Amino acid sequence: MKINLFDGDKVRLRGIELSDLDSIMKNWNNLKLRQFLSSPMPFSREEEEEWIKKTWEERRKGQAYQFAIEHKETKEFLGTAGLFDFDNFARSAELGIAIHAENNWGKGYGTDTMKVLLKFGFDYLNLNRIQLRVFDFNIRGISTYKKIGFIEVGKHRKAFFKDGEYHDVIFMDILKEEWKKDNQE
Repeated sequence: MKINLFDGDKVRLRGIELSDLDSIMKNWNNLKLRQFLSSPMPFSREEEEEWIKKTWEERRKGQAYQFAIEHKETKEFLGTAGLFDFDNFARSAELGIAIHAENNWGKGYGTDTMKVLLKFGFDYLNLNRIQLRVFDFNIRGISTYKKIGFIEVGKHRKAFFKDGEYHDVIFMDILKEEWKKDNQE
């Protein structure tokens, strides 16, 4: 049975819509989530609306592919994920993901989303390498990325400041050949 390219076992990726704005704002400025993102600063509703519109323009131009993550059965909005910062010569991109509500963490939604994004990136966009950045204190994220097949390739030492301490930014990546080896269907 052929499945939708954007369906995982638990999640479905779809375009982000303005109607998602209420769901995004519900948890987006929660410091428990923001600590794992690039900035702890809160974002206004207007800024998030502009970001959504920007994702549409970037998608049309083939510059980035940002998605809403929804529960496959209930259609509940779970978060956002995407591929961006493309290098068209090296056939690489960066991956970002955020499961917004803490009560949805640890349920496998992030792992499932990553698998769908990697399939899209490698099989549809013909990428050769997908990378990500993660803070050293994001133990759950690092564990998930390793489980999927990402490997640590470097770090920027003490490059992120949080709660009075400096933390390393870890760089991880996965190559198409590595992913294919572990994901033969």
